[in-house]
Amino acid sequence: MEIQWSEEVPPEYLTEISPILRNREFLSLGRYVHHHKSNRLLHSMNVSYVSWKMARRLGCDEKAAARAGLLHDFCPYDFKEETPTGEHQAFFHPKAAAENSCLHFEVSDKEREAILSHMFPLGPVPKSREAWIITAADKICAVTELCHVAFALARRDRVVIRPALG
Repeated sequence: MEIQWSEEVPPEYLTEISPILRNREFLSLGRYVHHHKSNRLLHSMNVSYVSWKMARRLGCDEKAAARAGLLHDFCPYDFKEETPTGEHQAFFHPKAAAENSCLHFEVSDKEREAILSHMFPLGPVPKSREAWIITAADKICAVTELCHVAFALARRDRVVIRPALG
């Protein structure tokens, strides 16, 4: 998979997320439809970028916001399938994403908690400002995707994702 970034995307942001975007398992999220027309990889990238920008403006931990935003839906399976526990996806996938994130990356407690609470009010109450930011950014991005509005990185070709050849 090839990811191309426009010059509009700040290098400081790319520095925070680049190690995650080199992980093959994480990149497999591009195969899963998300919010009808998007895919889970682009959705996660949008949540990450919006979270990073919000955290930066609010004087929060922008690295934790960018990383947790990117990892919040790190569930490489089809959400239409039944979960192993029988729980609804809204309750199961934050736990699965946190587990996958900890398995593949060094994740801080703040990042893990933000991933676990991003479905609030359907899940736990966010405990940090960064967790609240990811919760809000996820809702904002989901609504724009459901309304077929190009938003954040999906606008003006800020990011272009191409499948690998061969």
